Formats: sequence, C-alpha cells, structure tokens
Amino acid sequence: MNWERLREKVLGKVYPSEKEMEATQKQYKRISEHIEKEFDLETHFAGSASRGTGMKGDNDLDIFVLFPESLKKKELENKGLKVGKQVFQFFDGEYEVDYAEHPYTKGTINDFEVEIVPCYKTSPDNIKSSVDRTPHHSKWVEENLDKEQREDVVLLKKLLDTEGVYGSSLKVQGFSGYLCEVLIGEYGSLKELVESAVQWEEKKVIDTEEHYEELPEELEKKFSDEPFVVLDPVDEERNVASVLTEENYARFIYLCWKFRNNPGIRFFEKVEISYTEFEVQQEVDKRKDFILIEFENPEAVEDVVYPQMRKTLGRLESELKKKQFRVFESGFHVGDKTRIFFEIDRELPKTEEVKGPSVFHGENHISQFTSKYSNTYIKDTRLYAKTDREFTDAKKFLKHYLSEDLEEKGIPHYVAEKIEDYSFSETVVRDEKWLNYLGDKLNIQKER
Repeated sequence: MNWERLREKVLGKVYPSEKEMEATQKQYKRISEHIEKEFDLETHFAGSASRGTGMKGDNDLDIFVLFPESLKKKELENKGLKVGKQVFQFFDGEYEVDYAEHPYTKGTINDFEVEIVPCYKTSPDNIKSSVDRTPHHSKWVEENLDKEQREDVVLLKKLLDTEGVYGSSLKVQGFSGYLCEVLIGEYGSLKELVESAVQWEEKKVIDTEEHYEELPEELEKKFSDEPFVVLDPVDEERNVASVLTEENYARFIYLCWKFRNNPGIRFFEKVEISYTEFEVQQEVDKRKDFILIEFENPEAVEDVVYPQMRKTLGRLESELKKKQFRVFESGFHVGDKTRIFFEIDRELPKTEEVKGPSVFHGENHISQFTSKYSNTYIKDTRLYAKTDREFTDAKKFLKHYLSEDLEEKGIPHYVAEKIEDYSFSETVVRDEKWLNYLGDKLNIQKER
C-alpha cells in the first residue's frame, strides 16, 4: 500500500478532530481560570492532549499546578491536594487521591479524565521531583515537532498499542508517550524511524540534543542494564526508555521489520484473539506437565503488584531449577484471581548424580568431596557421587517451599501475604481472560 495513502487513512481513524481538541482546550481553560482566580496560581496543561499528540477519544486532562521553589515539599503536597479537591468539588466532579512521588487528585469532570498535579515552577537543572520535568517536556515538543510530526507521533502510538507495547506502566514496560515524541523528533517521521529501527543494535543510544560525543563512564554504568538508551532532551542524565524491557525493545525492532516489508492497515487495527477451553486444553495436552498456583490478588496498585509478581515468578523458577526441575515455560496473570504457572518436567529420578572436583584440583578438594559423599567414583578425571534427592516431584517441592516464611525467602510483601493461602488448580479453567492470556503465552496458532 502507498505510504501516504495509508498514513491519511490511519490518521482519519486515530487522530482527534479539531472539534475534539477545541473541546479539550476549553475544558482546560475553565479549570485553569478557576485555579488562578481562587488560588492565584499558574497552571500548565500537560500530557498529549495539550501537545497535539493524543489519540482520538483520549479525554485526558493533565493539569499541573505550579508552586514557587521556596515552598517546602510538605506544604506543596498539602496545598496541591487542597487545590485539587476544591476544583473537583466546584465542577461537580468525582475524584480520589492517588500517589506518585507525592499525592495528587484525579477523577472525572464533564466526561474528561482529569488529574490535578502539584509541581515546582523551576528550571530543568533544578527539578526536585520527576513531575517538575513535565512542563519542560511540553516546551520541548512545542519547539521541536511540527504538525505533521505530531500526527506521526499518534501513528507511532497506535502502531505500538496494536502490538501491545505502548505504555510506560510497570505492567506493560513499553514505550511512553514522551518517548514516542522524542523518537519522532530524532528521526523526523514515522517512516524514517521504522527504516532506522530495523538496523538498531543490541545496545542503542540516542542523544537528540547531542549532549555528549559519547556517554560518560558514570552514565554507561547507570544505564548498563538498559538495552535502549534515549537521553531526555531536557535532562541528559535521564533515560526516557528506562522502563522498556529487552523483549519489548526486540519486539519493536521486529515489528518495524514486518511493517517496512509489507505495510498495511492491519498494523493499526487491534484484533482481540479469544481462545476456547477446548483450544487451550488441546495445546496443554501436547506439552509437558503444568503446575498452576492460584491465590487472591495482592492488595496494591499495578505499579507495585507487577514488579513484585515478576520477582516472585523469578524466585520460584530459580528454586525449581536449583532442584534440577526443567522449566520450559512460565508466567503469571492478575485477573479475578492471581495465577502463576509452570510448564515443567515434574518428576525426577530418585537418584541424583553429583559432580565433584577433578583429581587434579588437589588433595583438599578430594577430601572435602569424599567427606560429604560416601559412594564416590571417577568419570573421566572427575569425582562423582550418587545420592538420593530430597524432592523428586516439583509440586511437592513448591508445596514445601511455600509453607515457610516467604518474605524471608525473598517473596515480596504484597504477594507473600496473599500467596500464603494459595491452592493448586487445573491449568485450564473457565476464565476468559486467563484463557486468552495462556493462549497467547503458549503461542497457540489461530487464524487472525
């Protein structure tokens, strides 16, 4: 398909109309004027809706209330909440208090999703919390992206959303909206970004503002575990892509390769795939044993739960492997219940062969090994011994492991307090979201 024709077709579906953008601006203006009148405070219209980079139907109003730098943090928090609560009450909105680096109010006003966020009015060099950067991000976008590029940002967001890698939450660990803006600013257009991304290397660094000829040693160390480094144009020591996982980085490169070779509208149309119990059961029956642990959901916000669940899954898988159980696939899903599954070789032989030192490692090593094991023997140049395993059944091992003090074993708090009351369950249960998760996780082939 012709790129320009495809671009216009997709924009017609995903880019907000002038009428929609005007309505958003008017609602912001009403709230902003009220805050200025009642509290004598300046506001900043943040987020994609303010920058012309929001998708159609995104009725988000992120309103930052600017406080003087001289204000103490506790005062900023208290006054910020006072402003937020009064705004929602005045406009007959519903709200709740949420927490990031400090508390803020969020809720709905006239069908708009509104956040009232306090921050300091400060320079980029003197920010006191991450929210203080946001006004500077808006300014950078305003100064560096023209209308066509802002449209391309929305196309990029839709492309990523269809692939399931749009969003910087700790659940998704994908591309943030600001990262999309910086990437389009760097490459000039979506088409050029896609062409370039196909060639990206394993460790990619983008420095749009050319802060450095090469990364300083301290930043190399700081970003050593991050596969994709995009220096923040307004803060050269911050990686805009820090939350992005290596797998999602790889998925984006592969997505760009597929899109470049055969572009089409399908890349911008999210298709929800549903799997029946029968389809999932058929796939499960073809595979190794499955063990499924089920418990009540941890009582914390997603950005706490998902990192804790990843750590829990990693810990359990690591312990299974230490006991020499082979794990082929694993995962977790938080829905009506929380479930952790392992596809595994569940049974091991009773006897285990233990590998010891080479006879050439010295007498001390030989003595240590033979003092621990009685039935030692030589294979090649090494000592070996046979011993009985403590656990031959993976399910029994997990039952033992989960019966002990879980927080002492490294299971994070919010998960530990719920997983204590776990149960083993059948892998295929009548839960649509779980079935769809498992179907995707096991890569069940189905017509799309």
